[in-house]
Amino acid sequence: MLRIFTAFLLVLSISACTIKPATDYVIGHDFSQYKNFAFAAPLEDETVSIDGSRIEKAVALQLSRKGIKQTGRQQADLLVDYRIDSATELESYGSSIGIGVSRGRGRGVGTIGMSTPSHYRERKYGKIVIEFLNPLSSSVVWHSISQSQLGETMGPEKRAEFIKTQVELMLSTYPPQEK
Repeated sequence: MLRIFTAFLLVLSISACTIKPATDYVIGHDFSQYKNFAFAAPLEDETVSIDGSRIEKAVALQLSRKGIKQTGRQQADLLVDYRIDSATELESYGSSIGIGVSRGRGRGVGTIGMSTPSHYRERKYGKIVIEFLNPLSSSVVWHSISQSQLGETMGPEKRAEFIKTQVELMLSTYPPQEK
């Protein structure tokens, strides 16, 4: 029973590990100048999705904790743009590897056998992208991409928690500390 419990804790701790997001920014840029933010205007005929609303809520919470207040687009000195980029990955299953030892004429002979995957499936997922733009120069000054995968089969509660956690992780190093 203790072995099962230990194995369960090990699996739980490994699954709790989060992959750090990929972040980039303009080196030497003065991020302390930003006191107010607004979300960039959506493209024409674009609606805010359920996940988009979740991202906006999480970003607003994290930026307010950093002392950056949400305001209208005209008063904002920082614009926040976001999206969910879709990606796919091929998963293979059905392959096998076998190792055996046979005895022939007094000597042990090792054999290794392998088969190629018999089945493939395409798995779709999303990656959250957040960009901060300077409205005066219309240029991106900070950019982050989550490396964890937003699965298309996640339920509403799990999606909401995933997005909240990812946005918090993505903004944990904002503003960047130059070394």
